[in-house]
Amino acid sequence: MTEHEEMIRGEEAERVLSNPIFTESIDKVRNGIISSMEQSALGDESTHNRLVIALQLLNKIEKNIKEVAETGKMIKMQIDKPSFLSRFK
Repeated sequence: MTEHEEMIRGEEAERVLSNPIFTESIDKVRNGIISSMEQSALGDESTHNRLVIALQLLNKIEKNIKEVAETGKMIKMQIDKPSFLSRFK
């Protein structure tokens, strides 16, 4: 993947992260999982394990999108850096 493609992916990831519907959805799903964990019976290890896995997957999805956004920002800074430095020559 080229730097330009990575930068575009990062910008798209940033738009996803700042989208109110996405953030609301992530929050609702996370809160639903946590609520289900709190309501599950103490001895119900199977349900508890499935809910923990669901929460971990949700966190990994969110983390991946954040990493793509950060990578895009870093590449943009690297691309913009030469033009910034040329102002001082």
